[in-house]
Amino acid sequence: MKLTLDQNTLQSMNLFQSLTGAPVVDCITEDDEIYFVIGEGKYGLTVGKNGAKIKHAERVFKKNIKVFEYAPTLEEFVKKVIPDVQEIKINGSIVYVKVKPSERARTIGKAGKNIKIINKFLQRLFSIEELKVK
Repeated sequence: MKLTLDQNTLQSMNLFQSLTGAPVVDCITEDDEIYFVIGEGKYGLTVGKNGAKIKHAERVFKKNIKVFEYAPTLEEFVKKVIPDVQEIKINGSIVYVKVKPSERARTIGKAGKNIKIINKFLQRLFSIEELKVK
């Protein structure tokens, strides 16, 4: 799937990259939060010592920042985005994940917020229609 980014998204990605030094793959702004997908293996570089870089970036953007690490395969990416995943099944363009019942609410998020963001990234990066949590 070919990803088209608007000017604001590109500016946010460039600014975040210059603040943290980590390559940015994708970015979604949602209300008072910005979600970044960063290059594989760059999580430590992005966060910085004691979270200094991420805290500085949050002050600059005046928003909460959530960071996900990119992975070249769909399964690896889902495991990085949902660390508590127990099982992943891919059926065409739908991904089914199984998590512990105690982690289900946290994975989905309040009013489905987390799952919506994960779905957007999966659509944009891997052409997946939907992620369903069991």
